[in-house]
Amino acid sequence: MATNDVAVLEALLASDFLYTHSNGKTQDKAAFIAAIGARPNPPARVLTDLKSEVHGDIAVTRGNLDVVYRDHAPTKMFRYVRIYRREGERWVPFSHRTVYALDRHL
Repeated sequence: MATNDVAVLEALLASDFLYTHSNGKTQDKAAFIAAIGARPNPPARVLTDLKSEVHGDIAVTRGNLDVVYRDHAPTKMFRYVRIYRREGERWVPFSHRTVYALDRHL
């Protein structure tokens, strides 16, 4: 996402991938990838406090996600949950949800 590499995203994400933003807006895979590809000067994303759970062929990851803008705009702090399923030998993300982390401070 931080390099606008839409080919990598296309290969990594499940065909039924859904991204739910902190504002509640949901994008399917095509809309999400198009938005990432069109974004000029994309911000870096820093993940911390990562946790994971595996439940058979489903895995859940969660943690902190900080969006660090290259134009020195204030960093936005979130929490996220991402859900994967096993497809053959691969773990494929099919759902991602981001929410504001109002209790976190820089």
